[in-house]
Amino acid sequence: MDRRVLTLGCALALFGLWLLVSAGDNWLDRSHSSPERRAFEHRWWNAFRRMSYAHNSTFTLLPDNVQQSAAALLKPGSEFHDSIAGLYHGQWNAVHFTPHHNDTIGQWNTTLPEGYERPANASTGDLEMTLDAEPSIDDSVSLISGDVHLRSGGFNTRLILQGLHWHTNGTAVLHAVPELSAQTTVDVVRAMSTSRAFDQARGIYDETLGGRLLSYTRPEEALDGCSYHIYMHFGTAPSGVQAQALTVSSNCNVLLATPSGQHVSGVSHARYRQKTTRYFRTGLALMLAQAALLFLQMRATTTHAAMSMVSHHTLAMLAVLYTYIFIMHSIACLAFGGIYLIFGFVTIAAYLLSMSLYLKYLICVWKVQSPDAFDALNAAGRRGLLTVYVKFYAVLIPGVYTIYTFIDTRSRLSQWLMAILLTAMYSYWLPQIWLNVRRGVARRLRIDYIVGSSIVHLFLPVYFFACPENIAFIRPTPLIWVLVAYNLSQAAVLVMQRFLGALFFIPAVLRPDVYSYCASLPSVDEESCVGADQQTESMHKCPICLMPVDATSSSESAHAVTPCHHVYHETCLAYWMEIKLECPVCRAALPPRVDG
Repeated sequence: MDRRVLTLGCALALFGLWLLVSAGDNWLDRSHSSPERRAFEHRWWNAFRRMSYAHNSTFTLLPDNVQQSAAALLKPGSEFHDSIAGLYHGQWNAVHFTPHHNDTIGQWNTTLPEGYERPANASTGDLEMTLDAEPSIDDSVSLISGDVHLRSGGFNTRLILQGLHWHTNGTAVLHAVPELSAQTTVDVVRAMSTSRAFDQARGIYDETLGGRLLSYTRPEEALDGCSYHIYMHFGTAPSGVQAQALTVSSNCNVLLATPSGQHVSGVSHARYRQKTTRYFRTGLALMLAQAALLFLQMRATTTHAAMSMVSHHTLAMLAVLYTYIFIMHSIACLAFGGIYLIFGFVTIAAYLLSMSLYLKYLICVWKVQSPDAFDALNAAGRRGLLTVYVKFYAVLIPGVYTIYTFIDTRSRLSQWLMAILLTAMYSYWLPQIWLNVRRGVARRLRIDYIVGSSIVHLFLPVYFFACPENIAFIRPTPLIWVLVAYNLSQAAVLVMQRFLGALFFIPAVLRPDVYSYCASLPSVDEESCVGADQQTESMHKCPICLMPVDATSSSESAHAVTPCHHVYHETCLAYWMEIKLECPVCRAALPPRVDG
């Protein structure tokens, strides 16, 4: 009782201390930031209202060719899209340039300061952008906010953006800064390409903000980095929205342009929700089908002998594969939030069900094949359990890191690592093929389980690496079909082993030695140590059915002889070995019967 009271008292004391510290921090923030905030806002607002296109525009400081490209992009077109809220993805080519010099601005640098990062000259990369729109005081203009992710080999940055979109001509001017930088509307206004747009943007923000800042970051807490002006023109497309984009860094002297003949593809938030919901529903259906196939396979291998013919390495690889899928979808659902959680968590539950079934099946098979490995009462068993955990995490952690790095950076190294990981994980049928060869038996895996599982497991890589409209915006690659052919060829070998024999594809000179139960009858001394009269009588009786064995028959298939020299009816021993792989008489281990 005293210990419980002491524990409760310590917990309350720590909670009170946390409240005091939090209240002190808030009081300090209010006492120090309020006067500073008011002074900063006053200076900022006076400077904002005095800005002019002639003296404060950063667009006029860009090289002439960049200004011409941006002006051409912002020129009204015959077809444009008036609703741009959604998700966009595309590619860009980077070009470094030398800017016009202007001492009044003082922001152009030929060499980047420490902490600044820009893509290499003549490099290519990917762009992913999320845009949200809200109305402004001008019905023809919307306020835009969102984020953009730029990445290429060795370059990876996430930016927050804001800007304006004109409904009347489908153009937008945005300003983007690194996530921890101070974002102000001044930079958006200064990015405007014409004096009219400059004055219009300043008036919109003046009236919208109402003389105050909506967000504020103290200068000492803000981080500097390359900022970008983004000029876009949105057009219509059969499957959504497409845009041309020109991204120029005003302080890092780099231009990111959409490649010639290409565009930035977009999809509205509503359509993206539909695609994501359809993906989760398909994943749910496939996982339930996989769980049903696995359940039928488990029912087909309930005996000791049957489970000894199933490779625990195959089951372990599949369990790890489902763990990867489970973690990946869990992170995606938490990142998406909202409606994605409804269908996402249902799909995750299905993945978890399949993963749990595989783990249960793996433990059952492993216990049969290595009974001492799960005995925690002896030192060998404890070492075996420790080895299992070490192997599991040694495979799991690098794989999770590879998947995360690929999704976040898409660098060449991450692509190679992802290719290696997929090749390794989709080799899960190879251990079963090799076990069939060693045992000479290939009739323990159901055909519907082999074919169905292969199709279900290939859904994810085919969707993300072959479908151009996948929800992760991963660029398709024809190499995915090599992985598909590789995995399906393994399944085809397993099916053919079932019909043609486990050793059908191995030359006779390379085949491992297997025991043949169709041997000649043993001598009296080999089978028993009892008297000769009793031996002659008992040797020709099957110990299973207790019926005589016809020793005079010319057909060797009528009887079967074990390595321990006990004689049985061939059919009786076959039925017995379906249950246990040990001799009914002396309990010696029996090798599997070779198919065919």
